[in-house]
Amino acid sequence: MDLNFTVEEEEFREEVREWIGENVPKVFKLGRGRNTRADRDLWYGRLAEKGWLCHSWPEDAGGPGWSLAKQFIFKDEASKSGAPHGDMGVTMIGPLLIQYGTPEQKERYLPKITAAEEMWCQGYSEPNAGSDLANLALRAVRDGDHYVLDGQKTWTSSASESDMIFILTRTDSTLDKKQNGITFMVASMDTPGIETRPIRQLTDEEHFCETFFTEARVPVENVIGKVDQGWTLAKQLLMHERVSIGSADGYRDTLDKVATLARTVELNGKPAIENDHIRQRLAKLYIDLDALRAIGLRGLTQALRGSPPGTESSINKLYGSEILQATTDLAQEIQGPVAKLWGEDAMGDTENPWSKSAAGSRAFTIFSGTSEIQRNIISERVLGMPRG
Repeated sequence: MDLNFTVEEEEFREEVREWIGENVPKVFKLGRGRNTRADRDLWYGRLAEKGWLCHSWPEDAGGPGWSLAKQFIFKDEASKSGAPHGDMGVTMIGPLLIQYGTPEQKERYLPKITAAEEMWCQGYSEPNAGSDLANLALRAVRDGDHYVLDGQKTWTSSASESDMIFILTRTDSTLDKKQNGITFMVASMDTPGIETRPIRQLTDEEHFCETFFTEARVPVENVIGKVDQGWTLAKQLLMHERVSIGSADGYRDTLDKVATLARTVELNGKPAIENDHIRQRLAKLYIDLDALRAIGLRGLTQALRGSPPGTESSINKLYGSEILQATTDLAQEIQGPVAKLWGEDAMGDTENPWSKSAAGSRAFTIFSGTSEIQRNIISERVLGMPRG
């Protein structure tokens, strides 16, 4: 594993850092809760104009054609500013279309993503298919040149703000293995018969939705890959998502804000950072984050050698999500009762409504496979342990 970047790559880092510093909207720098579609449109539009939005894509697909090392550096610097790297179109369905899409599908969808003109959401989870995703039941029945979809998805991130959705559907329920008979397809969110209902969360936000399909007609040409063989594509996307969720660069900015908080908030008449207990917990979190970053660099090294993301992505997801929870819990302890105040009046440049952040962080050990599922994957597929 190589922990050093070349001189050229470090010069690229400086270029990225300077540009992001001048162009990232202030809302991301402050970290004031969940940003809006308008905030993301502004940021993604600037990235698209620069040619950096689809940072992991090859040039012939509309990306910058960066090396893996430069992609890593871009994500690192964007995360330090609190800015997102791209929506699910950029990070998930786009790369899948590049690999599996037909020429017609690439021509239809990729330019809209690179220009930040269409935002995507993911239709995976259902009321009875969460961690056991292969239990999904959203029915898709072939009717001439269309599939007719009936059923429900839930916990659909940003569904009410999205233009497009990629969906796992059940096209054959007669096969022995439930992983078979699943087909991957895409649809416009304004398709008649598709309805979203926001879910109000513990954080008082409505980021997630229930998404209902009632005789929604989706063209046959919207199927990605082969009919009844969508499970392979679904697993590949989940591995990439878990790497993203567990990426150390995504949590560094949050931990730095907590360290700044510890220097400004007083406990017993002294800065909180002078308290041995607080200082030791901060130090442990930085050590844990450095370990997570090393895992990420190991994955980068493997990718540079030609190995795709594997089940080791579960390590990133498990470890990273638990670091985030520990970080927000520590922030609450430092702030004390003030942490319970939510809203603009409770926040400054280095303050967050930390109880709200802590509540939101609980979802990170649930979505994309719970921590229990990740531990099973690690024990069985990474460590080679027998099933218990």
